[in-house]
Amino acid sequence: MSATTELLQRTPDQILGPFYPVGKTPVGNDLTQGGKAGGTVLYLSGQVVNIDGKPQAGAEVEIWQANARGRYDHANDANPAALDPAFSHFGVVRTDAQGRYAFRTVRPTAYPAAPGRWRPAHIHFKVTTAGEQLVTQMYFVGDQYNDSDPHLNSARRKDMLIVDPTPVAGKEAGAQEVTFDIVLLRG
Repeated sequence: MSATTELLQRTPDQILGPFYPVGKTPVGNDLTQGGKAGGTVLYLSGQVVNIDGKPQAGAEVEIWQANARGRYDHANDANPAALDPAFSHFGVVRTDAQGRYAFRTVRPTAYPAAPGRWRPAHIHFKVTTAGEQLVTQMYFVGDQYNDSDPHLNSARRKDMLIVDPTPVAGKEAGAQEVTFDIVLLRG
């Protein structure tokens, strides 16, 4: 590496959370079950690289999340919102030779975390390579609970965790797309 090469900053860690889908079988990259799930379809993609910018081929990328009503498919989720039987809350893919991954999911919503406290809408990520594992979360710009969320605000560079979805043409009506790149320390 030359002296002029600038290292990227590692994506901040976040909590695994109380709703990790232990004992669940992940689907592949389509959590909408072929577009049957309720809510706004979200095309989520990105690239996994290390701090040198080297793509991480073959990295395992897991996501899990609440549905479009703010409910997890987890026995400990006391949220009274309804489950969506057409939504798979847990998916996993491996990155391609350029470190890219892609999911088709729905945009989650905020949910009650405790009396008087809400979690902003977010998607959990666990990225695993031969030499490293990173657990983080992706949040959405403009969520009313971002500024009060202790987990998001514990991140040194929370701006690296907040994305701004945009409309996507040629897909389902109202569908959005977002890119969330992930930087590992060593990969």
